[in-house]
Amino acid sequence: MHILFNFSQLKSGGGQNVAMNFLYAFDSVTKKDNNYTFLVANNSAPHKFLRRTGYHKYYTSPRNPILRIFFEIIVLSPLLVAKKIDVIYTYFGYSCVVGKVKQISGSADSNIYYPEINFWSHYSGVAALKKRLIDAYRIWGVKRADAVAFENTALLNRAVSYYGVRNSRYIPPSIVLAQTVSPFCLHSHVPRSAFKVLFLCGWQLNKNVMLIPEIAAASKKRMINVHFLLTAPPDGSEVHKQFCAKVFNRGVADLVTVIGQVEKSQLQSLYEQVDAVVLLSKLESFSNNIIEAWYFKKPLVIASEEWSRSICKEAAFYVPRDSADDIADALSALICHGDKVDKIIENGTLELRGYPTIEKKISAEIDYAEYVFKYC
Repeated sequence: MHILFNFSQLKSGGGQNVAMNFLYAFDSVTKKDNNYTFLVANNSAPHKFLRRTGYHKYYTSPRNPILRIFFEIIVLSPLLVAKKIDVIYTYFGYSCVVGKVKQISGSADSNIYYPEINFWSHYSGVAALKKRLIDAYRIWGVKRADAVAFENTALLNRAVSYYGVRNSRYIPPSIVLAQTVSPFCLHSHVPRSAFKVLFLCGWQLNKNVMLIPEIAAASKKRMINVHFLLTAPPDGSEVHKQFCAKVFNRGVADLVTVIGQVEKSQLQSLYEQVDAVVLLSKLESFSNNIIEAWYFKKPLVIASEEWSRSICKEAAFYVPRDSADDIADALSALICHGDKVDKIIENGTLELRGYPTIEKKISAEIDYAEYVFKYC
């Protein structure tokens, strides 16, 4: 069987890390009786890796989404026939090709499975229209795919009920640590004695980062010795400016630090210096924050939502994501009740045992491709 792994939509951030984790472990788990070809975005980290390591069975596609679709229709479609590709496994999305090749779509766009939530409420006009058109394309791809792979059982169940997905499989994500460890130094003004709370995310409004100044103000009112760390880049963007203004207006500049983006090699050092991890996303397919908090034995405070409870079960503290007062109270409870923290950490360790190594995850994906080729 000949499998094409399509990584062309993974060009930056966490998605690109997923592709790189796959490529690092790929040689140790591939089945010799299969052939494997890759499609990667031009000049992406996966492209550079394949070129550097001398792996010749790959193609590059344009980074622009519209150009990529035209590339898939005009260039990739005949290549599938010429190279006798049997299955396309796309991370994450759908390959817009002409022909009868079997397709597996890895789906991680959680918002398309929650139509009752106005996920793009912060957008308007042309920007909102663009987001909804992209969502419509993603839904079309999920419906057309021969099979769909999920890393969240809540999304899988909704895909079946909302879109009639016939063939689906839950393949849990894996934790992959950096091969090298580098130190991360917190700013000198971060109090060592403070209970340090980590928001490991950028300026995505879905993460509810704009609530951090309110949580800090509520904590200050309660005289909680806490300090908030946010890994968003201090890039002068509009959201960054609004965040800083809110921090200043609420009088909590001494409680909040924007530490900027953190390299993967620095994550272990950063986690060792914090006391809790907070994730307030309205929707997620999965988040590395969860599995990393469990691995590094840090209590996880997470939004009380269907997606989060399906993943974390008893291994997190659940809070209403829009209530700064309730979140501040939860942080106070973490500081005062060590026995509850220990139990949450213990539950996280138990949950972690159910997640595969990257090698087992890749093997599960190859097994799924073989199943789809034979039976779907």
